[in-house]
Amino acid sequence: MKQVGIFGKRKSGKSALMYALTRQKIIQDASFSAMEISGVTKVMLVDTVGVDVEGSTAEKSAQSVEVALMLITDDSFELELGWISKLRKGGSSVIVVISRADLFADGGAALAAAVEEISGQKVLCVSAETGAGVAELDEEINRRLKE
Repeated sequence: MKQVGIFGKRKSGKSALMYALTRQKIIQDASFSAMEISGVTKVMLVDTVGVDVEGSTAEKSAQSVEVALMLITDDSFELELGWISKLRKGGSSVIVVISRADLFADGGAALAAAVEEISGQKVLCVSAETGAGVAELDEEINRRLKE
C-alpha cells in the first residue's frame, strides 16, 4: 500500500488535515488512516509527530512515503525547507501546503508566494477547518501517486 506522510511542526494542523482528507471526525492518538483516492485504490495516510521534535517518528516515516505533505503555518519556515530537501533526496514527491489558511486575512497567499519564491515549488493553501483547498490537495496527491 502506498504511503502519504503529513509533516510539519507541532500544532501545524497535521491531524486536522488528515481527518479532513479522510473525512473522519478527529480521534485522539490515531497516527495513520487508510484512505481512498480516486484512481488509487488505497493509500496509508501517516500523521507524523512534529518535525521540530528530536527523535520523532518523522525521520522514520520520511524514508517510507511516496508522497510527503509539508505543512507550513508561519513565515519562520527554514526548518520546513530543510525537511523538503531531505524528503526529496529520499525519493518522496513533496507537496508544500500552507496549513490553517483560514487564519490568514489573505488565505495564506502572501506566505505561499514567499515559500514559492524560495523553494521554487508551487504551494497549496488549505484549511482543514473550512475545507478550503482540501479538494485541490486531494487531486494533487492523486496526481503525484500516479507519477
